[in-house]
Amino acid sequence: MGAQENRSYNDASRYDGGYGSKPFDNSHPGDDHDGYEHNGGYKNQKTKQLQDELDQVQIIVNENLGKVMEREEHLGNLQGKADRLQNQTKIFNSSATSASRTMRWRNMKWKIIIALTIIIIIVICVAGK
Repeated sequence: MGAQENRSYNDASRYDGGYGSKPFDNSHPGDDHDGYEHNGGYKNQKTKQLQDELDQVQIIVNENLGKVMEREEHLGNLQGKADRLQNQTKIFNSSATSASRTMRWRNMKWKIIIALTIIIIIVICVAGK
């Protein structure tokens, strides 16, 4: 038994790149220390619960990122529409101002024509007596 104890001590005390990544590492083959047993299950329920929550959070984050990208695209479209609307507003204002001036001038011409006609009629009536 002493020789067997000596042999196991020597095997564990030297680093030969075997099972573990460090000297004196007595981990088992395939044990990555991630809480997951490679036989298809988690070491404990809490680890599985945490992993499920992390998976759900990751799904939610990915969905939110997708929504943010869509919103950014929609905001870009809205900004373009707002710019076009602002340009159309400027064009409309200048057209409305021009139309207003044109109508004012037409009204003024008709008022002058009517006033001249009345004056001519009065002059003809006074001169004909």
